[in-house]
Amino acid sequence: MRSIDRGTLMGTTLTALALALVPGVAAQAVPGNDGASECAVGPSQASGPHAEFDRLLAAFVAEGRVDYACLRAREIELDRYLSTLARTDPAILSEAAQIALWINAYNAYTIKLVLTRYPDLESIRDIPRRWKIRRWTVGGERYALDEIEHEILRKEFDESRIHFAIVCASISCPDLAPEAYTAERLDEQLDRAARDFLANPDKGFRLEAVPGEGTRRAEVRLSSIFKWFRKDFERRGSLIEYVLPLLPARDRRSLEPHVEDVRVRFLDYDWSLNDS
Repeated sequence: MRSIDRGTLMGTTLTALALALVPGVAAQAVPGNDGASECAVGPSQASGPHAEFDRLLAAFVAEGRVDYACLRAREIELDRYLSTLARTDPAILSEAAQIALWINAYNAYTIKLVLTRYPDLESIRDIPRRWKIRRWTVGGERYALDEIEHEILRKEFDESRIHFAIVCASISCPDLAPEAYTAERLDEQLDRAARDFLANPDKGFRLEAVPGEGTRRAEVRLSSIFKWFRKDFERRGSLIEYVLPLLPARDRRSLEPHVEDVRVRFLDYDWSLNDS
């Protein structure tokens, strides 16, 4: 066994203690400190109230999978962001800023909910009353996740794309974005979330057949989200008319000639935790 110089060990320990006392400096600054170096975060690409959340998402979300172990290691930073939400009054914000705030609040509090049980759960549905618990504070008032989704985002804003942005910590949900939503980029971010979801044949959209390929009707499968919230997507037309402009070019070209006669079925929903 290689011996460790006591002076080196003492120096490393004192450095770690000193860094721990400096606000904003995380323990991972010292390599090998209980694995925290594997949970490093970089600078935020966003500014304003969502910068802290943006840093965490950029570091611990990839291709829709969430590193809950690292988020638990950095939970103090998540809590700091949740404190910002608790102090922010949505009523004084622009409509775009309100939508961005409520989307981020839903996603951040869903992560916090998962962390209350992690790693002892396989699905968010293992948590009793998961969407009914009224414990999440925004602007000084407490909300349940259901209230944020149904009473605020769906009811107060004419923006169906929120369904591709709020994420219920499950495999079949839309991918959690590796960045926070912001007012300045909201339309671009929602558009990308919708397109990315519908480009995923396992959970968003799948073209099963078009006439001439063994069937007389076009057949597609859509996420069950389109079944549960059908009214939100059919305000200005059919489900197919809604998704068509958002589909990848190849699927759009194949489906467009048959848009008036499409059989729609829905994909099974996988509620397994979207852990990395």
